Amino acid sequence: MEKLKTIIKKLLIITLSFCLTANTALANAYKETQQNAFFRTRDNYKNHLSQTFYDNKHKLYSLLYYQYGGLLSFYDALYLIKWNKDGHNTQVLKVPKKISDEISKYNADTSIDNPITSNGNIWMTYSYKDDKSNNWKNFFIRISPKGKLLSRINIKKIFGIPKKQHIYYNIHQYKKNKAFVQIHIDKLNRKDIYMAGVIDYKKNKLVWKRKVSDNEGFFKNYSSYGYGIIAKNKYMAGFNEARNKFVISNIRNGKVLKEFDLNPEEENIVSYEYKNNAIYIAKKDGVYKLKWNEDKMDKLIDLQNHWLSKRHNYACDITVVNDNEIYITGFDPFSENEDTILFSFKKNV
Repeated sequence: MEKLKTIIKKLLIITLSFCLTANTALANAYKETQQNAFFRTRDNYKNHLSQTFYDNKHKLYSLLYYQYGGLLSFYDALYLIKWNKDGHNTQVLKVPKKISDEISKYNADTSIDNPITSNGNIWMTYSYKDDKSNNWKNFFIRISPKGKLLSRINIKKIFGIPKKQHIYYNIHQYKKNKAFVQIHIDKLNRKDIYMAGVIDYKKNKLVWKRKVSDNEGFFKNYSSYGYGIIAKNKYMAGFNEARNKFVISNIRNGKVLKEFDLNPEEENIVSYEYKNNAIYIAKKDGVYKLKWNEDKMDKLIDLQNHWLSKRHNYACDITVVNDNEIYITGFDPFSENEDTILFSFKKNV
């Protein structure tokens, strides 16, 4: 019996040693750098990065929101941050005066649904309650790099949603001249309706729309109106309505391709991205890669003792170039300065 105990003990030590070595190797596989990206304009204004991305010339950018009173607004501006080895420089995103005046007048909620397209155009949504009609108005606009308004689409009108309904929505880049739209119609005391569809923004018309079932990968996290991502222009990748499974489902018919037992709230999953035929997921303990043709996730970066895993900090955005170059925008919503840090993880290859 004692001999058996000794053998088991040795096996446990070997196993533990292997795990620690594997985790250490995982943690040391990437060289990490970080840049604090906190800015403040004046009292009561708090700002943080919303998205980080590469443009078509392989230049790294982030979008900076100025927040006042908890609402995204244009009281100051949206800023574009261009990162370089020595730090960063900023520029104001140009928005047509008519649009910025409308947003300021109604204190509209704004969002950049896609960072910047390959031709430099900016996609943006904004919503506000009209003072006269007391109805919510919801728009999707496209802006050129010089600030020219290219198109302005009334989301409710194009999808045939009653004016008095309250909606949340998100826009994704899709095929040429088309956008994929996800909509949450808030029905208050009745069951909410989830809808998806494609619009042709050049012709300003609806291509198709359908209702979304509860088991599709429609949701981003545990938020009531956070939306998933699209992959291969054919699939939605995100959480089901119950928020207990990560699901990949067909955009057009809702058929589920894959699902994984993941709880976004328990595992603090708020950020993931499709890239190079894989989905990269930032969890509290690390960055994971799900290859398209496999049914398991591989851990690429260990974050168990990282700033991102402590307190209320979380990865609000992940930007993947490939397995050797990954960026994570980390955010602490409860610190005095609402710290935002851009973490860079690179392998020496």
